[in-house]
Amino acid sequence: MTVYIQYTHAQTKEELEKQKGKTKEEIDYTNRLLEETRQKKQTSLNRVKILNKRIQLRNQLLSSINQEISLYNEEIINKRKLIVELENDVDIVKKQYEMLIKFAFWNKNKYDRLMFILSADNFNMAYKRMKYIQQYTRHRKEQALLIQTMREELKLEIKELEEIVIQKEEIARQKIDENRALEQERRAKDQMVLELSGQEKELKKKIAENQKIARRLEREIADIIAAEARKGRSRNLYDQLTPEEKLISDNFLGNKGKLPWPTERGVVTSRFGRQQHAVLKQVTVQNDGIDISTVQGAEARALFEGVVSKVVAILGANYTVIIRHGNFLTVYQNLINVRVKPGDMVKVKQVLGTVFTEEETNSTLLHIEIWKELNKQNPEDWLSSK
Repeated sequence: MTVYIQYTHAQTKEELEKQKGKTKEEIDYTNRLLEETRQKKQTSLNRVKILNKRIQLRNQLLSSINQEISLYNEEIINKRKLIVELENDVDIVKKQYEMLIKFAFWNKNKYDRLMFILSADNFNMAYKRMKYIQQYTRHRKEQALLIQTMREELKLEIKELEEIVIQKEEIARQKIDENRALEQERRAKDQMVLELSGQEKELKKKIAENQKIARRLEREIADIIAAEARKGRSRNLYDQLTPEEKLISDNFLGNKGKLPWPTERGVVTSRFGRQQHAVLKQVTVQNDGIDISTVQGAEARALFEGVVSKVVAILGANYTVIIRHGNFLTVYQNLINVRVKPGDMVKVKQVLGTVFTEEETNSTLLHIEIWKELNKQNPEDWLSSK
């Protein structure tokens, strides 16, 4: 008899389904953002970035679907092997049972059970013959029951296989739909890029403006660090902190990868570091933080408890709030209706202001930076996964 140990991928499939659900939610959210920007006829750079993000999410979804199909294929193969083994075992037990039936048939006239027992030479032999008949009868019943049980198990396995095949076919249909949507999005993005490529002069001007804003922010950060350093002899800001400030700094560091998002909802449309421009393929741009696209009226929230160091008005970037968390700094740029002032103690998720919506394009973009003293950090390494 074969011993059946079934290895399932239930947990893995659950994780994939959860991942797919999150990705679909983000895709739906990018649809909402695109609808807001679509209200203005002018094609914007941020709209291209949002579409790029949606294409990225669509590829993630397709990757999850492909993994799921692979799991279903593996499960189908294992299930078919199990069914073959069950069928073989049923055949073996059936043959054994048939032999018992044949033996009983050929011996039923020759040996009457009662006479078989009574014809024993002594009591002990008669007892043994009686026990043998009982065991033989019980074994026949057990074999018959085993065959019935195995047949039911076989039916169940075949039914489960049919259900798995149906589920796989449904996933395969999803893959076809997602591939079709991906192709449409790529064509739409190519069309947008084509429209914007004729505005190379304006785009390069915007790049230069962003660089000026970044340099202004660097100076503001440097001023904060220098001001703190002047309080003591050490150049290391951490050495100048009070015990309470050191605790905040240590707690901030301990929450790396777990910090809340600065907006209730949003998607990263421009990542940290040097990268290719979304439209001008021959141009690379440097991002000292990340850009989060969100909906109109969205509020910016503090990533962690700390003290507001500066609220700065920067031409082309509205207001910027800089919060100190020990020797860490967080930067929130492109705000209006700012609700905090320098010196304010803020709590985690406290509202700092409203993210500005550009009227011409209906784009609502929050720029976030994280600094450890004068060292720029990748905010995505610090924020929690949604």
